[in-house]
Amino acid sequence: MSFGLRSIRIQPFLRANVSSVGIWSQGTTSTIIQPRILSSIATRTYATNNKNEGKQILLRDHGVFANYIPPESSPSISDFQNWRLTKWRNIKNNVQNLLSVGLIKYKSQYEKWNSGKFLSIAEETYKDMNDSFARGDRQILEEVCLDAMYSSLKNQLKHRNNVRWEWKYHGEVENPKIVCVRCVGTSGVSKSGFSVGQVTVRMFTKQSMAVYDKKNRLVGGDPNQIHNVLEYVVFQKTISDPEDIWRVYGKIAAPEKLAQQ
Repeated sequence: MSFGLRSIRIQPFLRANVSSVGIWSQGTTSTIIQPRILSSIATRTYATNNKNEGKQILLRDHGVFANYIPPESSPSISDFQNWRLTKWRNIKNNVQNLLSVGLIKYKSQYEKWNSGKFLSIAEETYKDMNDSFARGDRQILEEVCLDAMYSSLKNQLKHRNNVRWEWKYHGEVENPKIVCVRCVGTSGVSKSGFSVGQVTVRMFTKQSMAVYDKKNRLVGGDPNQIHNVLEYVVFQKTISDPEDIWRVYGKIAAPEKLAQQ
């Protein structure tokens, strides 16, 4: 949980279908909160609640500014109408991404935007969130997640019924990729004033998960079975707050998954 100046609430441009956590599903592509390897936690530190006592909490549930995700495969040109619509949406999103990145760079008076550095931070934050969720570490969860995501994960932890989760990260299927960037604020193009950035990242990783009861018996998952997990994760940061960091706001269901629902 981070802190900033006076609370300002932005009317969201769009509230997307944002999911929080899923349990392993059948098939090669699953949705799961993936925990992080324990040794990596030691390399990342976060502010504790004690250090932030007395500060005013900044409201940051602004909704998702844009939920467009490029389809995994483009329609055939023989289906000209869908092909043209997909191309137009991709071009429109790319232009908005460029404008938003420029706005973030312009408004970031404390730390300049760098795509490579952001993706590295986002991937580490994603792993920290999933590792702390598997271990039941609420303190780290609260540091790497925004309120809605943290609340959802915390509620799931309450219903674990004394089981132990074991998760392992086995590398990437594909490198993380930025698919959507948006930046909004109360001051237009002025450098001063309140502004928030949101970035949606395509995470395609290899991971395994197992669940054990109090007697260490396997009751779910398989520690030897590696799954390819594809998720679209939304990160958010208050650009105008020098103390804020990129945190997980939520997840967006891929178009293919929405079509199956």
